[in-house]
Amino acid sequence: MKTAYEGTADKVVQTGICGLDELLLGGIPRSNVILVEGTTGTGKTLLGTEFIYRGITEFNEPGIIVVFEVSPDKLIRDAASMGWELAALQEQHKLQIIFTSPSVLDQELQAVDSLLLETASEMGARRIFIDGIGLLRRSPLMIGAITAAGPGSYRETLQQLLEGLDRVHLTTMLSHEIGTSPDTLMTLESAGALADTIIRLRRTLFNRRILRSVEIVKSRGQGYDHGEHSLEIVDGKGLQMFRRVQAPLRLTLAQPTSKARRSAIGVEALDTLLGGGILDGSTTMVVGLSGVGKTVLGTQILRQGAINLNLKGLLISLDEHPAQIVRNAETIGLDLQAQIDNGTIHVLFDSPQELNIDVHFAKIVRTIEEHNIQRMVIDGMTSYSTALVDQGVYRDFFHALVAYSKHRLMTTFFSYENPEFLGLSSFMPDFPVSSIVDNIILLSLVEINSSLRRCLTVVKSRGSKHEIDSREYVIGQGGITLLPFDEQVASVQPLSKYSGILSRAPSRLTVPVLPLNKI
Repeated sequence: MKTAYEGTADKVVQTGICGLDELLLGGIPRSNVILVEGTTGTGKTLLGTEFIYRGITEFNEPGIIVVFEVSPDKLIRDAASMGWELAALQEQHKLQIIFTSPSVLDQELQAVDSLLLETASEMGARRIFIDGIGLLRRSPLMIGAITAAGPGSYRETLQQLLEGLDRVHLTTMLSHEIGTSPDTLMTLESAGALADTIIRLRRTLFNRRILRSVEIVKSRGQGYDHGEHSLEIVDGKGLQMFRRVQAPLRLTLAQPTSKARRSAIGVEALDTLLGGGILDGSTTMVVGLSGVGKTVLGTQILRQGAINLNLKGLLISLDEHPAQIVRNAETIGLDLQAQIDNGTIHVLFDSPQELNIDVHFAKIVRTIEEHNIQRMVIDGMTSYSTALVDQGVYRDFFHALVAYSKHRLMTTFFSYENPEFLGLSSFMPDFPVSSIVDNIILLSLVEINSSLRRCLTVVKSRGSKHEIDSREYVIGQGGITLLPFDEQVASVQPLSKYSGILSRAPSRLTVPVLPLNKI
């Protein structure tokens, strides 16, 4: 992916933190002062430490960490839980951890023969992280009430500190705790005014679970992704940030040439009713009650695409573990494991418990792009509706999937479990979907003479001259198979002998239907 700063790497600082540079469209202008703000426990110190660590290990930029309250031993211990060996970097003279007081730091940076700045120059430091910049207000040099501006004010002290760091060309990251006291609010406002880039971290309790998020409040000299994005802190890895699912698609993503080309699905039952297939890059909603064969149909679609059409497929499920999906497919003669083993079909399973939709969407996109997926089946949109308390987020996720699929010209199938047992009054009660997807296929149960029979109906298919009859199908070895239009099953009249198939009470036709040339 191209960034806004491609070709100007010397002018941009890449943080190296997973997902953050993407939110910043490639990185931060090197001259920017970065402020990380948040309440206690949001991950400010961790972010600053990783900023220094990634700079050393990934970009060969030695760094300095200045702490006022956390001892170096504790900092090294906490970093080790993330897999960051800070002690080893100190021994290599690529990292210097300084434990000092705000007043000493202030004097150091203003002194002509500053030991700190001399150390930075000797080790070739390019980055510095100062943890707890709000503590500068406790300096004994700032006697009396803290003032927002003017001589001896917190703002003047901070500005002098930043000027000292700029003289040795250090990219500076500061952290400041968000509090409620007047002094804290004043120093935070001053720091925010002087900072060029502000990163705000949040930690909230929602339905007994902890949600972390990150927001780029401002960043001078560049564009960035607005809004609140998901943040996770992962042991052994560090911070991971995920773009919010509602964010528009990157316009820099290359889109294949769109052509009105029709491709066979590979499943005879669908190709027959759809007039030979569907348009490349189309989206299809398969709606039906539990037990009508939605998962079976999705498995057939992926296998036939992989085997006969050489299309790599992805099956996504929140309901069934991959092993269970493979086992169920084997019972009807669908060897899904063979395609999984040879890499032509991939299965992505996420538990619906505490599902983070931004993280989940990022996994989907990464899997698609890493394996060049051309056909995707999402088995169970209903599970997303129940897993996500906020139905607005659920709708945004669905829209994002459709938009991304169309942008890549990837043929996508969604399955949705309709709660209505017999008859149908709406396709998706959660929110209107008929105008979003290109095709709608209905799998339903019909009760005739006290027995349930399955029928398939193509309700909508854009750009296709599809059949409008409801056709009976059976599930057996090989998956779903259509019955001939007038074939009886176990001495029961075929569906063509009934009217109102999609209603709750289909009635048998008593008057023979004559061909048009006989009327």
